[in-house]
Amino acid sequence: MSHEVPNVPYQPLIVKGENLGQTWENAVRMMMTQGYNRFVKAPEYQTWTKDSPMFITVENPMASPRLSPKAPITQSMADEYANSLINGHTNDKENSFEYTYYARLRHYPDCMIRAGAPHVSDEHQLKEYIHKVSQGKCVMQRLDQVEEVTKIFKKDPTRRTAVMHTWIPFRDLAKFTPERIDTSSPCLVIMHPQVVENKLHMNVVMKTNDLYSAWAGNAYAFSALQKYIADQLGIGVGHYTHFSVSMQVYEEVYEAAKGV
Repeated sequence: MSHEVPNVPYQPLIVKGENLGQTWENAVRMMMTQGYNRFVKAPEYQTWTKDSPMFITVENPMASPRLSPKAPITQSMADEYANSLINGHTNDKENSFEYTYYARLRHYPDCMIRAGAPHVSDEHQLKEYIHKVSQGKCVMQRLDQVEEVTKIFKKDPTRRTAVMHTWIPFRDLAKFTPERIDTSSPCLVIMHPQVVENKLHMNVVMKTNDLYSAWAGNAYAFSALQKYIADQLGIGVGHYTHFSVSMQVYEEVYEAAKGV
């Protein structure tokens, strides 16, 4: 059994590669040999995993192969996923989840009250501020974060505030409430592009990521978004860096992962 294998220290793993396909293979091999044996006990599944924080840097994410021939995803599946991330399919739900990355990135539901109240530090001040701004009502609007960061870079390519995020704290931190028993929160948390040397470099943070089954498709789509923004700016595509706080390979695919 996997839990009988001598364990290795729980520590961040660092992977580098020239293209997405090669780098995925490098990452899977490293996780299977150096990943921490961790038992996950969730209501919906209980299993052993190879699980460690992992930094992955791809030097040229647009170079071939962008998919390893050993990855469990086809070219057409990857292209469809990338298109849905950038352009959206409003009638679909990714993997039957109740959210999509397209919705969280390009139609993020933000409250105008919150935008002006970071200085408010107590409940009385908050109530006064809300009443002043909107007579006690939340004024919500949808925000296209991809469009906004593109505007930022067009005005000032050196700006370091072009951060896109998916997290809605009131909803995504409430896992054990009745409303969240059977729902999920986004694995993707932050996308932080930077323009340096006339190239758009993409930095991604995920709370958790299925390395064997999902990373290849995730990185393919996220780097496609990277190129989409770079094209809007008329610049090149730089490196792609992907950090998962909890990168894992599930026990059910250990043998397939070892085949990589």
